[in-house]
Order: sequence, then structure tokens, then C-alpha cells
Amino acid sequence: MNPREKQVAIVGAGVAGLAAADEIARWGVNITLLEQGPSVGGHAARFNCKALGECVTCGACLANERRLHVANKQNVSILTGVRITGIQCAASFTIRYQLTEDRNPAGELKADALLLTTGFKPYDPSDKPYGYGRFPNVLTLLDAEGRLQRHGHLSCPSDGQPPERIAFIQCVGSRDSRIGHPWCSKICCGAALRMARLIQQRRPQTAVTFFYIDVQTFGKNFQQYYDQTRRQVRMVRAIPGDIVQTEAQRLQVAYFDPDTRKALEAPFDMVILSAGIAPRPDNAILADMLGMPLAQSGFFLSHASQETGKGAGVFTAGAALGPMSIAESIDSAGKAAWDLLNYLKIEVMPK
Repeated sequence: MNPREKQVAIVGAGVAGLAAADEIARWGVNITLLEQGPSVGGHAARFNCKALGECVTCGACLANERRLHVANKQNVSILTGVRITGIQCAASFTIRYQLTEDRNPAGELKADALLLTTGFKPYDPSDKPYGYGRFPNVLTLLDAEGRLQRHGHLSCPSDGQPPERIAFIQCVGSRDSRIGHPWCSKICCGAALRMARLIQQRRPQTAVTFFYIDVQTFGKNFQQYYDQTRRQVRMVRAIPGDIVQTEAQRLQVAYFDPDTRKALEAPFDMVILSAGIAPRPDNAILADMLGMPLAQSGFFLSHASQETGKGAGVFTAGAALGPMSIAESIDSAGKAAWDLLNYLKIEVMPK
């Protein structure tokens, strides 16, 4: 089978889509990446390196590495600003799409296999009692990552000053059956604690309090890293009830202290919410086009394709399947890529 005669469409150019394209392209297959957003890399590209003198395996560098690899491959095409309007499934796939910033926006792509790496949608915490969207110094973790990436330091949006006291609140939109999100988002504990350590390294006088239900393990040497973090970050095993803003624009956080068994309030200059991973709303649209079921959660069910019949030639990978870290998304994409190559009967040599 001549791989150059095969065409693969990958829907989503986040870290999983880029990793899959990088792997599949090695074997000469032609690939088109269809990205809804204006650029590639997805949410992973928004994370900052958290190295504290040595690598802390946060995975932030991996998205950029994959982007650079893919950009240099002649058999990979990338389309951004894409909205898929229809998918016809027969012996192969015909994908109809529109480009949001093109004078001739309608397009059509034929593919022998389809890989869905649509990623996730960050939970919108506007309905939570924390003042997100109302109080300028209440940010999500991704908001804070963006400010660090743009400015090199973290400052309060209200006045541009560095915060003296920061509260991190975990599980905002995760592990919450009231909103139908009973799952753990997996990445939040590691991402928030690494950010807390990075903030304190750059500005040691910053006091950080970490509100949590429990801390999920993450990365290599977790226990050693966590033990060091607990000596620098105040850990409170409680989830705050609400936040109000004072006249001085400080954020008054109410919570129940498990140690004193009392309801307390504490002032902070900034609150960072670890907004959870939620399925993308357009998962349902794509699943309907392909005649595929979704999990009750709204994520896709499995990365594996059927050899024949409904679902043949369709693969999924990364956070489209559920919460995953950057490294886990890359591993998932690698598995899906090899399954896809096998489906196309492309002869590959094991690494």
C-alpha cells in the first residue's frame, strides 16, 4: 500500500492532534489538520514552563515541540478557523467545512480515515459564587497562565500590582454531581501547585493558600514535590462557600476551617479558580454526523475504530475522550495513530 495515496483528516489541532499528525506523517501519509480556533496548540499551548531550576514534568513544552515538528512536514496541511458543516461516510469520508476568515469559505475534503482530537472546553465558573466575571481579580487557572505568558509575572487586573495574598480554589466544575460533572479533571492539582511554586519562586513574599478536596497524584516524584510544596503553601482541606469584594477591591473568602471547626473569612488580593475539564458542545454535533454514540458525560467513548460498518475508519484521542494531562494526551494520540495506520494497512516498523 502506497501511503502517499492515503489522506487522513484530523479534527482538532491541540496537542493530541499535533502529536497524532507528527506520528502518522512519519510514514508518508497525507494529513489535513482542521482546527476550529485561530491557531494550533490548543489549551496546552497556554501553559507556562514551571521548571524550578530543573524540569518538573509539567508538559508545557510538549505542545510547542509537536507544533514545530508538524510545521516542518511537507505532507501535513493545516486549516484554522474551520467549522465542519457535514460529514458523509461511505467507503471513505467527505468532510464539508467553512472557513470563518475566507472570501470563499466553503470547502470539501476527502479522507480515507478520520481522527477526532477535539479536546475539551474549560468549565465556565460564572455561575459559581466566586465572582468570576464580576470581580476583576478572580481568574481561572488558564487566565492566570495567559497573564504569566504575556507579562512574565502575575499581576492583579484591577491595578497591575503584584498580589500579596493569593487563594487557589480546586474542583471548580469538577467532582460536582449537581452540574453533571462527577469526574476529576486530573490536571488541576498539578497545574495549580506548580503555578503556586513558580509564583513564590519569582516573588518569595507572596503568600499562597490552596483550598482543596484532596490532592491527586501527578508526575514523577510526586510525594517529594508535594511535601516540599506543603512547607511553602498553606493547604486548607475545604472548598469556600462564596467570595465578596470589599471596597478596597480585596476578595473576602468564606470557608469552613476543618482544623478549628469554625466558619472563617480571609482576605486575598487574587483568587485563582481551577476550572475543570468539560466536553466540547460540538462533540454531539460531530457524533450525530458520524452516527456515533457519546458517553453520558458528553465525551467520546473510545479511540478504537470498527474495521467495518458504522464507525469504520473513525478514531478519537486525547481529552476528547475525557480529562487527560498533556503527556497522557500525547500517549493517547500515539496509540490512535498506530491503530489508524493499521486500519489503512500501512506497513510500519515498530520503534
